[in-house]
Amino acid sequence: MDTNNVDPFRKTCLIPYPNVDDLPPILRDKLEILPFRRNILLTIAHSHGLAPHLLGLIGACFDGTQRGLPTLEWQLIVLRAATVLGAKYEWDVNIPVAEVHNMPQEKIENIGCPISVIHDTSQGPWTLRDRVLLRMVDEQLSTYTNEEKTIQDALELLGADMVVEVIIIIGIYALLARLIKGLGVDDDPEIPDLKEKIREAITATR
Repeated sequence: MDTNNVDPFRKTCLIPYPNVDDLPPILRDKLEILPFRRNILLTIAHSHGLAPHLLGLIGACFDGTQRGLPTLEWQLIVLRAATVLGAKYEWDVNIPVAEVHNMPQEKIENIGCPISVIHDTSQGPWTLRDRVLLRMVDEQLSTYTNEEKTIQDALELLGADMVVEVIIIIGIYALLARLIKGLGVDDDPEIPDLKEKIREAITATR
């Protein structure tokens, strides 16, 4: 039987989305990270052993009492990663978060700028912190490492704790992009009052 005709949410995904009621209780609880459906979270839930830990880590990114980076720096990393990796779904689900937290439109429009613009402090809308974050993203996604100068600059601007957090966040969202693209995760259904729900679900850093 063609399950694409059974599940109205599935048109492109290469695997079915699980029925939430059939999942172990710990996974049902972890899927409450957000108060609305996200197909990527349901896809992750197939891995009953690893999903609780990964969903917990994603949830920590949403929680400003756990995430150390300011919300807009977290989102800058995510949106740049989504752009570099061509992960449309990742962009689509995160751009409302950036907008809710008032990321300047000029930054949103320039997320895909060339690395040369990031290195040239006379170009673009970026602060020095933005520039080092974007350099870290691009280097990690290109080579799985960073230039020593980039890390030195990041340490001066961010501190060691945030340098480590940045690399972890890059890794999380690169992993999500792999799941999204590798399995063809469907765009989410339209969510009424999405931005208001985002305001309630995602807390700023302390």
